[in-house]
Amino acid sequence: MTTSTPTSLRLPEFAGRASAWEVEAVTSAATYRAAQMGKVFGYLKGLHATHLIDIGVKLGLFQHLANSPAGLPAQALAAALALDPKYVRFWCETACALELLDYDPAAGFRLAPGMDEILGDPDGTYFVGLFPNVHLLLARDYERYPELFRTGGVFPYQEHDAPFFCSVACGTSTLPRMFMDAVLPKLPALQARLEKGGTVLDVGCGGGHALVAFAERFPNVACVGIDVEPTSVRAAQELIQARGLAHRVEARVVTGADWPTDLVQAFDLVTSFLVLHEIHPDLKSTVIGRCARAIRPGGQVLIFDECYPSSPSKLRDSAQIFAVMAQWYELTWGNVVNTREEIHALLSTQGLRIVDETSLSRFYIVTAEQDSTLVAPPGVAR
Repeated sequence: MTTSTPTSLRLPEFAGRASAWEVEAVTSAATYRAAQMGKVFGYLKGLHATHLIDIGVKLGLFQHLANSPAGLPAQALAAALALDPKYVRFWCETACALELLDYDPAAGFRLAPGMDEILGDPDGTYFVGLFPNVHLLLARDYERYPELFRTGGVFPYQEHDAPFFCSVACGTSTLPRMFMDAVLPKLPALQARLEKGGTVLDVGCGGGHALVAFAERFPNVACVGIDVEPTSVRAAQELIQARGLAHRVEARVVTGADWPTDLVQAFDLVTSFLVLHEIHPDLKSTVIGRCARAIRPGGQVLIFDECYPSSPSKLRDSAQIFAVMAQWYELTWGNVVNTREEIHALLSTQGLRIVDETSLSRFYIVTAEQDSTLVAPPGVAR
């Protein structure tokens, strides 16, 4: 009896008389195509994973599982949170497929190792559970991309709505905690300075979470936050009041045209968390110059930001790929994510010398101080 090859598995008709290398080439092409299709569908999977994480955070699913480390059946998890059992079951199974949860036939579902800190503890140092919501709201901008690609126009950050500002403030609120716990110990001189007290200026303070983090960690430190966006400043002021810190922490609106004299040579540390790349390219040098003017002799400027690859050959570098993505999803805001070399140049041209640099996950952190060997550019006080 003759057995035919299933149509879906047949090579082209010439394969029967093809050489070995030709057959291998056809097979390799099919394998490569399948792998590339898998890559595209993997990116689509990430879109839905973002929604799944956002839903899990909003409904308290991750947090409840973090409080049940032995695991829970999906039905018990649903009952505990008064949710639909079928929906919770498929949420759990999908989260397990995505390796966010693990499954034990005897105990049920539990958070995968490390996910208790990352997704289950909203007050923890490494919690990133609010970032998905930021990106889901940000994704609304993609509706504008085709037209903006045609016109070259921009839709600035400041023109977004209040829910987006609130989401950004909440999503990035853990970054100062990460800085305090994971980065500051690598900068012992700066840590020692803060422990003694002094004053901190946070440029682009947003919702005020960095101000509060510094003030609560270092009780002898006084903080001032400035931002050009009034909605964020109001949120910062409310947070400061709620934490009982108004006696030594303040937030105010400062526009590019208005730099108060009381901010000149008044601070031991000037910080900028994920702000440099959001400043218009034509204004970055001016803003860094004002940061340089704000520090007292011996003070430091700290930049915490994305760092774009220095050349196309590094676009796939795992440590920098999110900076590439940040440039993409903030492209129509008019933002430019700088390379390490560009950041150094911005600092040095304003009379600042690099003191230290380090990294945290996708973020680049650099500290600088006034360089007495350089002649200060116009407008930069010494």
